[in-house]
Amino acid sequence: MRANDDEESGEETGTFGPLFDNRGTMAALATTNENLPAPPPRAAFLVAYDRLAELAAAARKPGFAVAVIDARARLAGAVLCEAGSPLTIGRHTKCRLQVPSSAISLRHMAALVLAEGGAPKLKVWDLNTKLPFRAEDGQESGALASDGPTYLSIGAYALWFLPCSPAVKWPERAGDAWTSMPPRTFVDRRAPAAADKRAGVDALPPPRLRGGPYRGLEEPSRVTTQASPLLLGDDEEPEIAWGTIRLQAGMAKAKRRVSAERLEQGLLIGRYERCGLSIGEIDRNVSRVHFLLVRIGADVWAIDTGSTNGVRRNGRSIEAEVLADVDRLEFGSRMILDWHRLEHPEA
Repeated sequence: MRANDDEESGEETGTFGPLFDNRGTMAALATTNENLPAPPPRAAFLVAYDRLAELAAAARKPGFAVAVIDARARLAGAVLCEAGSPLTIGRHTKCRLQVPSSAISLRHMAALVLAEGGAPKLKVWDLNTKLPFRAEDGQESGALASDGPTYLSIGAYALWFLPCSPAVKWPERAGDAWTSMPPRTFVDRRAPAAADKRAGVDALPPPRLRGGPYRGLEEPSRVTTQASPLLLGDDEEPEIAWGTIRLQAGMAKAKRRVSAERLEQGLLIGRYERCGLSIGEIDRNVSRVHFLLVRIGADVWAIDTGSTNGVRRNGRSIEAEVLADVDRLEFGSRMILDWHRLEHPEA
């Protein structure tokens, strides 16, 4: 097992892999970019489109091509995220998509693509950072679900998520792709009382081309914004428990009941105080932000958020998997998390 490299990469420096076209140092990139706003949706899309379309054409199953564009409208990195594979975005070398900015956390965001009826569905979570992402409607969000093209910004950087599958062929030209996309409808679920539905976005026109990938689609795509993953330390015991989580490290044990609604919001596990289940310094081989537990529909997912030493289930490493009703995860050098879904919710 490798020693935890969270501290090796540090909070002020980072090492960047071959994803970047601009291979400058952190200091140089921070100087040129961080005081500038993120490029707006259309400008960012036109810059990234050729690479996004190239990745989309390579998709063998439903997924999203994802690109990062810096404040000077330069492509900073791009990856293909197919159904069932997680994507962590941040400065850490373990992140599949790295953002070269000291304003970005080592592990800043996590995304997961699901396939429903052959169509890709996107889930994104801010990992309880001090710099939440903004959706295309300009509102800060802690989590997001989308079934179509999605623009996000974090600090001086823009991200585009372009849906793709073997059945979808995007236009050759970026301008044609832009005008062929459906408008987005935003639904705000960040607070229980919020029922704000904003139809469309001024910057994005309705489809006009007849040969685009969304030919015949009359309904707009849907973007749902939600609250950040839960901080259990600030939350009361649920009135109705949907399951129990037990953490164990040697003789030390802790148990917590959690509701279905709160689990849908997500639980971060790691050494950082920003994690819903923070283990402190009990195990230095646990990353600061190690993995996410989150309910999606009837399933509870365990998603590795770019940890250094990984998450193990039944002795094998996992990236993103649905847990059984009674399941066990191992992480770090001696940490155990037991999940137990209650057959009949407790009152």
